[in-house]
Amino acid sequence: MTAYWFLALIPFLAGLALTAVEARNAFTEHVLRRMGRHAEGVVSDHVASREGTYPTLHPVVRWTDGDGTEHEHALPDTTDAHRLAKGTRVHLRHLPGAPESVVLDSPERYRTAVLGMWLGVLLWAGTLTAVLIRLATLYPF
Repeated sequence: MTAYWFLALIPFLAGLALTAVEARNAFTEHVLRRMGRHAEGVVSDHVASREGTYPTLHPVVRWTDGDGTEHEHALPDTTDAHRLAKGTRVHLRHLPGAPESVVLDSPERYRTAVLGMWLGVLLWAGTLTAVLIRLATLYPF
């Protein structure tokens, strides 16, 4: 076997990492949907941050929890913040006693996590299958 076999480690390990990260995201979304509380909020502002090499806008949401306490948090995991103009009413979910866990109430987050998880499984399983088929054709049994 040559050193080129080690190139198969790249998609295999990338698929494992993608599967693990997205499975964690899907599990977190599932727990948040089952245990989280619903709240109504209003987009009060946008905050710019630099992720990588480009600036990204994140909406800042003002909302009141079940105890009547008002909170204001930026939603860093929200994509497409331009759709959420100032004054837009949004549905939120948060864990009781943890206002910093607030996220937009959208089934899109769970679907994206599950899709990414299956993409990772496809990547590592496909690489493993290709390597096993190649090994089976190289060595006669």
